[in-house]
Amino acid sequence: MRPVIDANVLMHGRRNYDFRKASTVPQVMDELESEDSKLKADTLDLDVRRPSDGSVEQVESKADEIFAKVSEADKALLALALDTGEKLITDDKDLQNLASHLAIDFEAFMGDEIEDELEWKKVCSNCGEEVSSPPCPRCGSDRVRRKLDQCS
Repeated sequence: MRPVIDANVLMHGRRNYDFRKASTVPQVMDELESEDSKLKADTLDLDVRRPSDGSVEQVESKADEIFAKVSEADKALLALALDTGEKLITDDKDLQNLASHLAIDFEAFMGDEIEDELEWKKVCSNCGEEVSSPPCPRCGSDRVRRKLDQCS
């Protein structure tokens, strides 16, 4: 087993790992600032690599479809999990949600895992009209926010 691990595993890990080998992406390594988290990374047989372009495109497409709030590092982690077929380990709920939508196996490191998949829609911050992109066709506002889609 070589799970794909998020930065929070290395930054906030307070328990013994049940794995000795793991994979991650360069963006996660860039997030490690403390000496403690860098030391934790050094204790693992850590494979740091970039995911395939095809997997990145698949993740970005799904993230756009459900209006997911994830970073570029999150997208890269999910793409790497797609490439390797390994479990993703993260406590990031938005990342777990997108993993669930992509049928990527995941587990939490310290906290609980999400129970239900969520989707969002884009709505105008001014009038609440659902929009695909600004400006709002009803009021012309350029401000858009995400809102939980209760209909899905």
